[in-house]
Amino acid sequence: MIKSAWEKLQEKFPEIIRNKKIYNDIVRNILLSPNNILLYCAYGFPIDLIIDIILIEKFKKNNFYRSAHIWDKSIYYYENQDFIEIDLMNPDNIKNIDKLTKFLLHIVNTKNISLGKHLIILKHIDLLYKNYYEFRILLERFSNNITFISTTHHISKIETPIRSRYSLFRIPLFTFAEINDIYINYLDMSVNEYLASNETRDIVKCIFITDNESLPNKDLITNSFINYNYPPFVDFIKTFNAKNIDDIRNLSYKCCQYNINISKIIHDFIKLVDEEGEYLLKIKYPKITKKNHKLYKNNLKKEIISIGENIDYMLSQTNKCKEPIYIEQLLCLLLI
Repeated sequence: MIKSAWEKLQEKFPEIIRNKKIYNDIVRNILLSPNNILLYCAYGFPIDLIIDIILIEKFKKNNFYRSAHIWDKSIYYYENQDFIEIDLMNPDNIKNIDKLTKFLLHIVNTKNISLGKHLIILKHIDLLYKNYYEFRILLERFSNNITFISTTHHISKIETPIRSRYSLFRIPLFTFAEINDIYINYLDMSVNEYLASNETRDIVKCIFITDNESLPNKDLITNSFINYNYPPFVDFIKTFNAKNIDDIRNLSYKCCQYNINISKIIHDFIKLVDEEGEYLLKIKYPKITKKNHKLYKNNLKKEIISIGENIDYMLSQTNKCKEPIYIEQLLCLLLI
């Protein structure tokens, strides 16, 4: 049976980390730390595979069987004789995140442990932002009973009292040279040409594209598909009519459906200025001449960032469920 690129990466990842000093040192330091561990990195690094390596080294086992469980019909988690794993990104867990502290109390009071303390892996800890106070009390109260290994892609969203109760470890993204080396010497594959031309540092996207290049719909893998968070933006601005506000409303709903948040939209629009600037400039500044395009491109980028910053701040001050309204407002300001 032919292994996928992701399966090959999983198999070779311990060897890859051992052979790259900076990452091997991070793993060694984590294993030496007696404290709670908080791993943080940008999107694009397979942080779950680092956790697997830490568990392999900590318990001296090559494989871990995880059994799926549901607590109180609300918290979904995986259990092993050595640890418990909770992914807060699970949609069911997000809905019931206010019950997490009760679940953790349940673990302390009822679960057996093989070591001196419970080990709980808590992924995407930043989603606890509405329950930080309760979680901080729990960290203090059960510091002798539980060790946490937590992860996040948004370290700035975690308040200082929570961070102070962890040892923090930043995991840098692989450089493109390292990704290319992994592909050639460990996976026996080559990086997609579009990703290579941009010297990407996102190995997760590289693996995803590689696994999809062999599928029947591989012709859909274009430059815009790879380099934009939401590729339909490219065609949308080419045919956009400012008189039809319903198009923006429909686009905002689609962005929410595909989890395209404000920062991703801003990232794409800045890229659109560079790659499809002619169309955006016609929308925003219909009367300028081509010789002034370069000047207006720089001004437009500044304006896009400023608009995104303001809308993102307003959204942060209200309920997350109102995100579609703020995304629609953002798109209106960007396009009208």
